[in-house]
Amino acid sequence: MFWKKFFKTREGFGQFVSGAGICVNILLSGVKLIIGLMSGAISIIADAFNNLSDVGTSAIMLAGFKISAKPPDEEHPFGHGRAEYLAGLFVAAGMILVGAKLLYSSVEKIMTPEILNVDRITLLVLGLSVAAKFFLGIFYRYVARKINSAALNAAALDSFTDCLATSVVMISVVTWINLGVNIDGGAGVFVSAFILRGGFTALKEILNPLLGVRPNQELIDGIKKIVTDAPEVLGVHDLIIHNYGAKNIFVSLHVEMPATLKLLEAHEIIDGLERKLQSTFGISATLHVDPVVQGDKSFDEHKELAEKILAEIDTRLSLHDFRVVPYKTGRKLIFDVAVPWNFLMTDRELRKNFQRRLIELHADDRAIIHFDHQYC
Repeated sequence: MFWKKFFKTREGFGQFVSGAGICVNILLSGVKLIIGLMSGAISIIADAFNNLSDVGTSAIMLAGFKISAKPPDEEHPFGHGRAEYLAGLFVAAGMILVGAKLLYSSVEKIMTPEILNVDRITLLVLGLSVAAKFFLGIFYRYVARKINSAALNAAALDSFTDCLATSVVMISVVTWINLGVNIDGGAGVFVSAFILRGGFTALKEILNPLLGVRPNQELIDGIKKIVTDAPEVLGVHDLIIHNYGAKNIFVSLHVEMPATLKLLEAHEIIDGLERKLQSTFGISATLHVDPVVQGDKSFDEHKELAEKILAEIDTRLSLHDFRVVPYKTGRKLIFDVAVPWNFLMTDRELRKNFQRRLIELHADDRAIIHFDHQYC
């Protein structure tokens, strides 16, 4: 069938789901708007416009998935994958705007309440609306997890928020039908609160990948495991992950290997690891070799000394890329220090602290330290 072509690619999934969202929300907004205008219920009219705004956000998502599917070009060498995040940003912004407008209208209705013309048919339609949005939200969430889509996650949150919002509207209708009490304006305030909360939550989730959030820990651990499982690898550090969209992830990593390993051997091992990371995670990886000296007594003693000094300063500090070179009557210890998050000392203070302790133990030695602040 024609729709099967959509399920061949990640972008096809997204486009199909976005199209389904457009159809469902057009139907719901039209029915609710008719009922709201006939009954005069501001909460129903607001709910209708909320669904109508969802048509726009679904259309934006559809455009976002289409743009993100475009291949890299001269101006965008990393592809167009972040267009999907921008689509999700519009979804969140739309929720916030609708919520703010509804809040204003609801307060007006509280100040000047009107008689409502609603019945059990109205209640039935709203109930069907809740069911439709609930299943649409489940559909969004299922596909979002399947294709790892932040935009569809935001759309799923929007749908579930709509379910809560419409449920509140149903409560106001039930109250009017059975008790003759008009809580329409108050219900509208509650609906707007749900929408605004959902909008700001979605906004936070979308802004994270745009601003550069810490990568998924499962991906970090998976990358390190594949590399360190190679028998020639002694350790890894300086892992950096750049996200240009769910299918455009670029990774760089320093790999420690024995200094005695021949260059061609090391190159072959690194190439194999890069290919394995590509096939396992669908990422583009660049690995850098750091040679590690082994079996040299003087080297080992100086390295142990540097590690001991760092541990005295803070046990969370670790070093790599360690080298020892002659310096006047002593040695230069050249190495990198991995600095953890929320470390209280500045780089300058840490360098001075280490240098002072080193001179106390070995007056002729000096340290040249490069500081690595963790990205993963």
